[in-house]
Amino acid sequence: MKKVVALDSLEEEVCAALEAGRAEDLSALLAQHHAADIADVIDRLDDDEQARVFALLSPAQAADVLSETDLEATRALVGRLSPEAAAALFRRMSIDDVVEILGEDVPEARQELLEAMPSAEARDVARHLAYPPRTAGRLMTESFVRATAEMTEAEAMALLRAAAPAVEALSELYVLDAEGRLSGVVTFRALIQAPPGRRLGALAVAPAAQVTPETDQEEVARLVSQYDLLSIPVVAAGGRMLGVVTVDDVVDVLVQEGSEDVLRLGAVQEGATDESYFTTSIWRTIRRRVGWLLILFLTGTLTVNVLGWFEEALANVVALSFFIPLLIGTGGNTGAQTVSTMVRGLALGEIRPRDVWAVVARELISGLLLGLLLGVAGFGLAALIGNGWDLALVVGLAVVVICTWANTIGALVPLVAHRLRLDPALVSAPLITTLVDATGLAIYLLIARLILGL
Repeated sequence: MKKVVALDSLEEEVCAALEAGRAEDLSALLAQHHAADIADVIDRLDDDEQARVFALLSPAQAADVLSETDLEATRALVGRLSPEAAAALFRRMSIDDVVEILGEDVPEARQELLEAMPSAEARDVARHLAYPPRTAGRLMTESFVRATAEMTEAEAMALLRAAAPAVEALSELYVLDAEGRLSGVVTFRALIQAPPGRRLGALAVAPAAQVTPETDQEEVARLVSQYDLLSIPVVAAGGRMLGVVTVDDVVDVLVQEGSEDVLRLGAVQEGATDESYFTTSIWRTIRRRVGWLLILFLTGTLTVNVLGWFEEALANVVALSFFIPLLIGTGGNTGAQTVSTMVRGLALGEIRPRDVWAVVARELISGLLLGLLLGVAGFGLAALIGNGWDLALVVGLAVVVICTWANTIGALVPLVAHRLRLDPALVSAPLITTLVDATGLAIYLLIARLILGL
């Protein structure tokens, strides 16, 4: 049984053994731990240390670890191996893991690795690589239990026992016709409870969901989650079954998509979800962030222009400037909350394009109610500071209008982006930041001009 220990403890032991040059002790230590834990430690080491640790693993354990490390570390480790050594490890890995690794490689290196693999396996991998990235075709495994409608429950159990060593995940039996078309699914529960002699055709039910190899991985994950599936069949246009996507791969997709949305909400460009924090170079991090930051920096001049337009009002009532950070921050926070809710709803399919007016009305009312609650607090704060009831009224009304506006814009921008087939998470956060800062400031100063007569 593999040990399960705190990651920090294992990392300290590995680093101590590396520093002392105790290769035999380190090899024995690694043999006692799960591949996922070793991969987590490797992800935190520098390139040379990664190679030294990886070289001490047995072939079986090395293949398991290679399936768990982030792609940046995986590419570095595979790049240090000869094509023949890499191909030998690939033979021990599931085909979807190999496809994920080679899908990120440059075409020349990929072809060299494919040529080092046995021809049959190379053809299988090349067939998967022909599908677009981030689709069911890239995720699926062709290793599943095929059965026929004429099989009895006893024959099916014998088939399962014979197929178990070669099948990646055993969760259902897939009943196919003579042409390989999917005609039904038999769960293990139904098979175990079946009376002796019952044929699979009588036990099979229609699959709760199925996908094509071109189906986006996020849609695959949504279907698996919605119908509580352990695997989902992948079928060609004519109904011929090609493979299955298993729930462990779907979990990886959910983690990846969730991380991607979080990063996009922070205006970080794509690509960071496949790498851990420490294996990503500083320059690569800068390249991913600087684009949107530069755009936001330039569009931030809108706020400067607004201040210029109301320079005289601010000069006459200096106290107005005291509340600018409070109001801009409140508007930004309100819009950010709405954007997060909208992005989640769109991703899960809870919000559809036809819901646009219902969503806008709902968020407008929510923003108004939030604004009224916060506006009372803003009015009280301004009055307490002692800048006069007129200024307190300006602050209170500005909070109400800004919250209502920010909530409405926070709903509209993701919906418009979705309609234009842009990623709502990537587009919404930067736009909301810019729009709410500039327009919120203008709203505040216009209300001040109206009430204070500036």
